[in-house]
Amino acid sequence: MKQPILFALTTAVIALLGAALLGGLFSEPGAAKAVWTSAILAIVVQIATFGIARRYAATSDVMKGWGIGALLRVTILGIYGVLAPRLLELPLAPALVSFAAFVFASTVIEPLFLSR
Repeated sequence: MKQPILFALTTAVIALLGAALLGGLFSEPGAAKAVWTSAILAIVVQIATFGIARRYAATSDVMKGWGIGALLRVTILGIYGVLAPRLLELPLAPALVSFAAFVFASTVIEPLFLSR
């Protein structure tokens, strides 16, 4: 049970530190809100996809778990790209760039937490 908690904390640190750094890079109105919204969304998505990967890793089918997680991440990125400017009234570029960056960074470290 320790690995999921460590992954969740590490993912949160990556996303929150990343939001603090990326928040100042975009100058358009609402950019900071978009970056912080992306950070929260990335944390939730990464915790969910880690659970999927971990479940499949337990059955020695980790590639299937990563594949499902990748499809889920891309799907959510697409949905977020449609909803961010319309429903959430967030600027599109900061929202998508930051979400993709946070998801990528925490996906890279994910294998470190899949071992038992």
